[in-house]
Amino acid sequence: MTEPNPANATNFLSGISVVEIGSRISAGLCGSLLADAGASVYFIEPPEDQQGSSAKWANRALHAAGKHSVAVDTDADRDRLTAIIGACDVVLLSSDVDPDWAVEIAKTVAPGKILCDFTAFGHSGPLSGQAFDDAMVQSICGVAHTTGFADGPPVALQVPLLEYSTGTYGAAAIVAALAARDRSGGAQRIDMALYDSGVNSLATFLPAHFGGKVPMRVGNQHAMCAPWNAYQASDGWLLLCSASNPPWRRLCNLMGQPDLADDPTFVDLSDRMENRDELNRIVQGWVGQYDVATATKLLMSADVACGPILRMEDAESDPNLKLRGMIRDIPDRASGGTARIPGSLLRAHSGHGRLAEYVPLRGDTGAAELEALVGTVAAGNDTPDANELPLEGLRVLEIGQYTTAPLTSRHLATLGAEVIKIEPREGDAARSWLPHNGDLSIFFVMSNSGKTSLALDLKSEEGRKIFIDLLVSADVLLENLKPGSLDRLGFGWPQLSEINPRLIYCAISGFGADSAYHERPAFDTVVQAMAGLMHANSFEGTPLKSGVSAGDFMGGQVGLFFVLAALRHRERTDKGDFIDVSMQDVAVWMTGHLWHQDRAESRRNPMLKCADGYVCAERDFDATGREWATMTRDEAIALLSREGYMAAPVRTLAEMVEHPQTEARGLLQWHASADGLQWPLLGSPMTFSGLRPFIGNPIGKSSVADASMLARLGIGA
Repeated sequence: MTEPNPANATNFLSGISVVEIGSRISAGLCGSLLADAGASVYFIEPPEDQQGSSAKWANRALHAAGKHSVAVDTDADRDRLTAIIGACDVVLLSSDVDPDWAVEIAKTVAPGKILCDFTAFGHSGPLSGQAFDDAMVQSICGVAHTTGFADGPPVALQVPLLEYSTGTYGAAAIVAALAARDRSGGAQRIDMALYDSGVNSLATFLPAHFGGKVPMRVGNQHAMCAPWNAYQASDGWLLLCSASNPPWRRLCNLMGQPDLADDPTFVDLSDRMENRDELNRIVQGWVGQYDVATATKLLMSADVACGPILRMEDAESDPNLKLRGMIRDIPDRASGGTARIPGSLLRAHSGHGRLAEYVPLRGDTGAAELEALVGTVAAGNDTPDANELPLEGLRVLEIGQYTTAPLTSRHLATLGAEVIKIEPREGDAARSWLPHNGDLSIFFVMSNSGKTSLALDLKSEEGRKIFIDLLVSADVLLENLKPGSLDRLGFGWPQLSEINPRLIYCAISGFGADSAYHERPAFDTVVQAMAGLMHANSFEGTPLKSGVSAGDFMGGQVGLFFVLAALRHRERTDKGDFIDVSMQDVAVWMTGHLWHQDRAESRRNPMLKCADGYVCAERDFDATGREWATMTRDEAIALLSREGYMAAPVRTLAEMVEHPQTEARGLLQWHASADGLQWPLLGSPMTFSGLRPFIGNPIGKSSVADASMLARLGIGA
């Protein structure tokens, strides 16, 4: 691959036109992703006095880059906006925070179009209509309760995580709706809620709740693995991750304490979790002897996942981010200077994402261009909303473990695809993660619903033949192996494209296939560390990861969007493609909203400790001078409301699970497996007016590739 440049941009979504009205960050991010993939996005700019307090407008350069700016100041401008909407395919809205006139225009003109509305809580449930910001929704849905140190308060992330997640899911939902429209001609209303994305982000914490435990904040540790933490070297911080026994044994050898690997206190993952305070003391003692560079080099030589915790301002000097062009300075025509924006997330064999060349002036889209646009008629009519799942009849192969690729394929399954999860003979390592229901990990089953598992040894001649037959029948191949793993087995992109020229192959890895860090192992927290995300969320001077696995699930979400966009492109070209998703790219993209903002601790939402938990208050509220500990959360919120401040309770996971909003949105569902056990599964965060994403059955044990199984899959013995 080559570095991104406008000359080799992809056109996955060429011919699709989008009107971006929504004032939420998620609407702006969705528009940027669609533009990145080749859509024409018309960026609607209301008068400054109608922009409200939306952080989207505080970061105009970030959201306007690569789009056509259209100013709406007068009644005539609004009439023109009505005509523009009539000519476009997609409308992006944020009805809980947008001006009334914008909402009315979108709702009256949008029949026959795809309308995607980004709100805090969606259009159903008791919380519907409340215009809370990202930090407040983090608190209400339980995400804030998972972030922070065990002996400290919950923390609302400085990075607007749920806006990013919802914007990305929204982009995927729009491409799915376009595919459904192509099949049946119907329109679609898409209801995207920050709350729904927040609940879906909790996959690593919910298993503990359903296993009878109380999930708690763990700082920079992992809820289910140890050792996994930030450790202080002589000149800074580094992150170390160990998810199973082999890397733990390698670490023991590296530390010169091989006997620890067989010590009953640490021999198995469950033992290490039970004794992780002592484990952290041992590892810290070893790391503290070295500077960050030396400790990192030693750990990498032992194949132990690790990385330095970069400051956000140092990310531009990271070799991999430089190679992949992820931090860019472009002309800002509005200010006369330059604006720093993230590079393209899309890197494909056919070309890279469409890079923004400048930030436009407000209203710089010429009258002639707009007249030409409104003279067109976009696809779409008043037929009933499309209800056929857009991926029915498609086959997806997944060679995935843990979170990223499994998340992508799980959502593809909800949209109608048949997903075959290919596991090694010993199974996905996550099958053993505690807690269990019966003899299977709750986390594993939640992450892999709706799939068929097939055990294959890809190093054996028989396994390779079966895999080739599966590839011939497949539309998509997803994997999150260490880069180069499939190449060494003879299944690199050249071989895959020869076996099946129409195959969409998406590889999701920590640092990308085209990388300065060849074959470097990485987990979610390492990626957060090496993208500046942990620094962006620092608390009281200590780098802090998000409690939820932000790098993992956002990498999977971006993969979902690009796979759907590539499938759409294949319908026009009849050609497959290779997509290279880097979790580090995604994580640094998520920090973009803070590049030009004051990140002082004083700008963090205050957490008020009440008699029955915490309350998250507005950032400009002075929390001193009150006896909050004597009040309940409801009393504190009522008091703040009387004084004109917004506030929200910080809910525990148990409270979120039982909350009527969770039930109303269908976010947690119980399904029975073949053996009769009941499993909690996540509902889709993508809500459509016509489509109904299908939450499939819980995954079971891997099937052996015998004659009956192969016949069931429609391939030869």
